[in-house]
Amino acid sequence: MSLDNTPNFLDPSLPTLNIGHPAIMNFRGVEVVIPDGLLEGALQELGSLERILPSEPPSRETGIGILRRIFLIVDQVGTLLSTGMSCRSGCAACCRVMVATTRGEAELLNDGIQKRSETERTRWSGTIRERNALLGEIAGKHSPPADLTRLDGLIETCESYEHEDQPCPFLGPDRLCQIYEDRPLLCRICWVLTDPRDCEPGEGPPVKFRTAVFHRAHELVGKVAVHHFRDDRVSPIPYWFREENGIG
Repeated sequence: MSLDNTPNFLDPSLPTLNIGHPAIMNFRGVEVVIPDGLLEGALQELGSLERILPSEPPSRETGIGILRRIFLIVDQVGTLLSTGMSCRSGCAACCRVMVATTRGEAELLNDGIQKRSETERTRWSGTIRERNALLGEIAGKHSPPADLTRLDGLIETCESYEHEDQPCPFLGPDRLCQIYEDRPLLCRICWVLTDPRDCEPGEGPPVKFRTAVFHRAHELVGKVAVHHFRDDRVSPIPYWFREENGIG
């Protein structure tokens, strides 16, 4: 394996993995081999979904269905490469960051929430109110206040939020995601190559595994939100569940 295939773990901005790149190396010195055709096939599937999007009548149900198909494509890539990553069930290091989500992802998430028990929904509602109060406080420290419905506002405040070290409202006491099947895209692509200790507050930064598939999926999720939900905003997960958004 050539040195060109080895990422610089001190560089927080690992470039997108090129299609055709045979392997990269994780912090244990283990090669993470990219199966032949995996990335190419995933990009083709995403491209097919993107091409038919403009011809479809706007529909919440159709939008939810397309999001699930996007997530399935992304999850297939993640599953085949996961053994080379540092992430393990119960780690939950990424579950305290500000996750940018679209309207469509929030609607899909809410569908899953509504299937759960009243006890669970009540508990989550309380935690969501607490997180939104914290988000509002952090946003209000900026002049003018940061807009948490836009990406630049999230970027302004994400570091401050992470320093608060508050878990996602849907993280269980066992450090497992309680809405795993309906989790947003960014939760699905948060694969880390570096030592898990780099994910802890004050350490790192971790180097995350990125491919053109993840970038293309992210773009397509945004297009689905605009076309099927008529909403171009991005917000932290709890922010969508404010009363004025009419979700939940």
